[in-house]
Amino acid sequence: MIINIKGTNLDLTEPLKTYALDKFGALGKYLKGEVHTKIELERQRKHQSGNVFRAECLIVVGGKDIRADAVSEDIYASIDLVIPKLKEQIHKFKDKRDTLRKRGARSAKRKF
Repeated sequence: MIINIKGTNLDLTEPLKTYALDKFGALGKYLKGEVHTKIELERQRKHQSGNVFRAECLIVVGGKDIRADAVSEDIYASIDLVIPKLKEQIHKFKDKRDTLRKRGARSAKRKF
């Protein structure tokens, strides 16, 4: 799993970087093969009421893009909020792929 982290309008400290790598690296057990992951951690400046942080993740696997983002008042909370969204999309992607594979095998059996 290849992970790229980008920080926008915030300092990407070492504890934040290791926290993000641990959380997003754990998603690698659900995916096989070469997986590219792009993570963007951002502090949005347009809000007047304090800090608002956004975590966005794009996973490219098997020619498909899996994307999720979350907004919170804490960057660690944003990371924690985006992980379940990604897990749900990964499971949906895998179920769909397996269903299509099984459907193709069934149709091939019927022909012979």
